[in-house]
Amino acid sequence: MDVSGFQVLPSQVESVRLIFKRHPDIAVEFRAKNQHLRKACMDFLLSLIETLCQSLEELSNEDLVEADVALTYLKDAGFKVDWLEKKLDHVKVKKEKEQFCVARLQEMEDSLLELWKKCSDLDALVEKEEAELSDTRTPLSFDDVV
Repeated sequence: MDVSGFQVLPSQVESVRLIFKRHPDIAVEFRAKNQHLRKACMDFLLSLIETLCQSLEELSNEDLVEADVALTYLKDAGFKVDWLEKKLDHVKVKKEKEQFCVARLQEMEDSLLELWKKCSDLDALVEKEEAELSDTRTPLSFDDVV
């Protein structure tokens, strides 16, 4: 199907229409006339958008580097994708924050585990000391004295 001069699959029609609705000047400077190249570039754009829509857990740092390369390619081809560059930058910031939070959370869990071990060890010492105290406080019986 044709959407704004690009041949797309029926499953892509709504996505491409939405892109052109929100960013009508996206392809104003796009130079390729060959339909196969135009379709390939649009597929590339859609794949980049899908990548940015993945959860941060699914996205690796390598994925974000490749997304940067893809964005550069699309800009060089003539697409106006400043809006997408901002989204990519936003995702990179979120990924950095996620990695920081994961590392910090791991540190906290390790510290908590260490504290629990100390508490458990101290609890065992308290029980031992209470038992010893109980033995100490036990009065002598008549049999013990005689």
